[in-house]
Amino acid sequence: MANGKKNNTSNIIKLPTGFTGAGGQQLSRDEVRSRKKKRLKRRRAIRKALLSFVLLLVVGIIGLVLALTVFFKVDTIKVKGSKAYPQKIILENCGVETGDSLLLANEEQIAKTLTASLPFVGSVTIERDLPSTLVINVTDTYSAAAISYKGNFILLNENGKVLDSDAAILSEGVPVVTGIETESFKESETITFKTKENGDILIELLKAVTKAGITGLTEIDVTDTSDIFMIYNDRIKILVGSSVNLETKILRAAAAIERENEINQYEIGVLDLRTEPKVYFKAGDYETTTAVTEETTEKLNKTQEKTTNEQ
Repeated sequence: MANGKKNNTSNIIKLPTGFTGAGGQQLSRDEVRSRKKKRLKRRRAIRKALLSFVLLLVVGIIGLVLALTVFFKVDTIKVKGSKAYPQKIILENCGVETGDSLLLANEEQIAKTLTASLPFVGSVTIERDLPSTLVINVTDTYSAAAISYKGNFILLNENGKVLDSDAAILSEGVPVVTGIETESFKESETITFKTKENGDILIELLKAVTKAGITGLTEIDVTDTSDIFMIYNDRIKILVGSSVNLETKILRAAAAIERENEINQYEIGVLDLRTEPKVYFKAGDYETTTAVTEETTEKLNKTQEKTTNEQ
């Protein structure tokens, strides 16, 4: 019977597009299952790896938060380096207290806080001594010049930072600046001058003097920026001239002063830096707006008497 024949077409499996072999032929059922298993296995491995990564990340974040907020708290604060301020004053002004996070202590913020509140603080660095000690290293700054103001003095460091806005007494070795007027000033802040050119040259000069290690200046005159001069120890007038090659000139001046002091530490004269690259020293008196002190005159007289007696 025609209708009694068994229809085998029902056993044929039509595979989806893509399930073909290298030659384009359809894959068998076992091959399809094998490929599906491999894909599922890869997906499970990827999911497992992602889950592990997320768990590690969460654990790491929790550990970091605990380290920053619960563990490593400041128990001891040490101060080193400062001679201008006692430890108690620095501790009161540093902005850090016991119980704060040691790891979150911000060096830049501590430095900013201290230099703003304590004028003679120059620079600050910190060290963390785990698990609970914070060390604050302070480098002091010093007066590099003074400007007369209403009978007292404004003290500046080499960067123009105001260290004292109303000093009644001027320490030895701090030169008085003439030929410049202030516009505004406040302790712990940078001074501003009415004439910017003169102010900029003054700061450049103070930096050069500090770098060269010259101490004992008594006067700096920047009235004429093309004819700057300084007075050393009330006895040597240093003719700087213009601000061209200022740092080099001051280095030469330091060497010349050292040489002259070795010969005669009471010699009066003029040191000329204007004839670059040579430096000339001429012994003898000079005109200056700063009177030679009685102490220097007495020392000079003793030296002259000693020389006369030896002859």
